[in-house]
Amino acid sequence: MALQALIFDMDGLLFDTERVACDCWAEASGSLGFDLAEEIVRGAIGLDDELTRGYYQHLFAGHFPFDRVEARHRDLFRAHIQANGVPVKPGVGRILEQARQSGLRLALGTSSRALYTHAMLWLAGIAPCFQVLVTRDLVEAGKPAPDIYLKAAELLGVDPADCLVFEDSRNGIRAAKAAGMPVVMIPDLVAPTPELRSLCLGVYPSLVEAADRLVDQPSSLR
Repeated sequence: MALQALIFDMDGLLFDTERVACDCWAEASGSLGFDLAEEIVRGAIGLDDELTRGYYQHLFAGHFPFDRVEARHRDLFRAHIQANGVPVKPGVGRILEQARQSGLRLALGTSSRALYTHAMLWLAGIAPCFQVLVTRDLVEAGKPAPDIYLKAAELLGVDPADCLVFEDSRNGIRAAKAAGMPVVMIPDLVAPTPELRSLCLGVYPSLVEAADRLVDQPSSLR
């Protein structure tokens, strides 16, 4: 493997938004009579809208008011970001600059939709850092399918094996592995279980530590 590109997930990896999203989803669900346990809400982390809908409809035998909860969640989340700004995670600027100095190409691979993704990146001031943005709108299947990461490699013009993925979620890690890409886990709400560790090139507490170890070869991230 000759490292040529880094591909980043977004929510929970670049931005500390998973906690906000989970809290807003729980509040939205509760307002409609569904008091969800924390582990239920966290079970949808890393899934796109379609898979999240299926997840809740399966849990509640088709009786979960997904569209109404989603609309309420969107309003709550938007209000939080407007009031508090985009919560950028520690080390984001550092690793993006390190990658630029190392001559690596950069892509974003997210299960979120394009409008939300572009808005968040521009509000955070890091949109120009990425040569390629792949959102759920551009592929047939979201994570844990490999489509998002394979599309990113295609648009970058880089072999999947020469890309290094940074992820925080179980579904994202599985998507990267299915795409034939080495992956580094930066845990957020999902703990690095033995299974997930076995799939990863390395596990780091934050992007700060990953940036410190990032050199020309991904073996430095072990």
